[in-house]
Amino acid sequence: MTRTMLAAFVRAPFQFELREIPVPTVREGWALVKVEACGICGTDLHIASSTTHRLTTKPPTEWQGFGHEIAGVVAEVGPGVHHVREGDRVVLESGSFCGTCELCRNGRVDLCNKGPNFWSNESMGFAEYILAPKECLVPFDGLPFEVACLAEPLGVALDMTYTADIALGNDVLVLGLGPIGLFSIPLARMKGAARIYAVNRSGGKRADLARRYGADEVILSSETPVEQIPFRRGGVDRALVSASASAVLSAMPVMNYGGIIAFIGIEYGPGALLQFDANEFHFKKLQLRASHAAPALYFPTCLQLLKDGHVDGQAMVSHVMPLERIAEAMMLLRDNRSEALKIVIKP
Repeated sequence: MTRTMLAAFVRAPFQFELREIPVPTVREGWALVKVEACGICGTDLHIASSTTHRLTTKPPTEWQGFGHEIAGVVAEVGPGVHHVREGDRVVLESGSFCGTCELCRNGRVDLCNKGPNFWSNESMGFAEYILAPKECLVPFDGLPFEVACLAEPLGVALDMTYTADIALGNDVLVLGLGPIGLFSIPLARMKGAARIYAVNRSGGKRADLARRYGADEVILSSETPVEQIPFRRGGVDRALVSASASAVLSAMPVMNYGGIIAFIGIEYGPGALLQFDANEFHFKKLQLRASHAAPALYFPTCLQLLKDGHVDGQAMVSHVMPLERIAEAMMLLRDNRSEALKIVIKP
């Protein structure tokens, strides 16, 4: 008898469907993982809301599986999988590197997007089981599943922090207090930031968590525009921007000489285009650097940070909901961002 499982599917704009489908068959080099927790990412909102995105292999108006912040238990391993076995707890890298191309052989695995991944699966993390390649399986222990699945967004924040090249004594601006921006606050502190200014449009739980994570000041841009913030040294040395593309333009005027802006964000339509004064950019010797955590790296480091309590993962999880309420959870994150931080689905 064919085993079946429950899996969620999405198509734009904001349509969701739960289906009973066959459990995937294990093949060589892959493992079947029982999903115990999967976080909702801003990318999932883009997939659900946009008719123009380029985030998956299918057109956005076609039904597709989704969910990539995954923690679970290995249910079955295929031939060639040796570093994990049945019963092991694992988190899944959302994409890996190939290890054989010129970039990988020259030590730039961070630039390789040719590695195995699970994005072409019929169903993904918002399902009872997922099939994943061995390269994406990262074993862990000592963490609850709803916290372990945060290794993926924490890895994105760590990539942005590395990209900004924060140095000891830098004053840092964090623009956008979604999970990525919030996670970057304790990371920036550990990198040696002297003062951290956290900016978001609205307050609520996100502002509260920014303070808890170590922000020295939390500013609401709806009340005080970034350009009018009284920075103690006239500006900041580093900016971590995980908001809309236009937020980059807000950061530029407040950068100190030689400042670096790290940006991670997705925008479509006219808002994706930026226009700025190249002379100001040149004479202030600024740098604008893109952070795009694909392939997904640094999972062992992130798991250790969570396990040691250097980053409080439990504080990030505002809601835990069953798979049957995936549509409700997606709407909640879309419509109530001041109160919804990280929503974790547990199939």
